[in-house]
Amino acid sequence: MQSDTLLSSVNRIDGFFADFEYEIYKDILLLHVQPLILIPYRLYAGAHTLGVGHCVSIINRLYPTRDNTLGFGFGGQLRLTCPTPYPAFINNNTFMQNDLTNVFFDNQYFRDLMVGRGLFSIDSEVANDPTTSQIVSAFAQNQNLFFSNFASAFVKLTASNVLTGDQGEVRRNCAFVN
Repeated sequence: MQSDTLLSSVNRIDGFFADFEYEIYKDILLLHVQPLILIPYRLYAGAHTLGVGHCVSIINRLYPTRDNTLGFGFGGQLRLTCPTPYPAFINNNTFMQNDLTNVFFDNQYFRDLMVGRGLFSIDSEVANDPTTSQIVSAFAQNQNLFFSNFASAFVKLTASNVLTGDQGEVRRNCAFVN
C-alpha cells in the first residue's frame, strides 16, 4: 500500500513541485532532479482546470503594473476582484475561478490560455513558451487528447517517489502526520 511521508512540511513540497511564480526554464532545470519528462510535467498545469485561485497568489501580476500576458479584459476583471496590492489587506476568502468551467474537468483551461486568461504566472508561461505553446493549442482543440495525456502524466506522478512499508504511513488527515 502506498503511504504518505512521516514528515509534513510545505518547505519539503517546494523542492518537488514548482511554485506558481517559477518560470518555464526553472521548471526545466527542476526536471533534471526529478524522474519526469517535460511534456507530462507541464501537463500537471492542466489540473488548474479545476478550482479557484486567491488574490494573494496573483497580486504580483496586477500591481504595480498589469502583467502584459493577461488579456486586457481579464486583467481588469482580476483588478476588480483583487483591488489592492497589499497582502495584509487581502481577505483570503476572495477568490476567482481558474477557468470558466472551474467545477468541470475539461479542456476549457487551455482554451482560456489561448485568449490570455491564465490566472497564475505559470499558466501564462505554459501558453506563451515555445516549448509548450503547441501542446496548449492541441489540448485547446482536442479535449480527448488532453484527457489521455493528463491521465498518463498523472499515473507517472503517482508512481514517483512512492513510499511503502515503514517508510511512511496512511494518514487519517492528509494535512497532518498521525
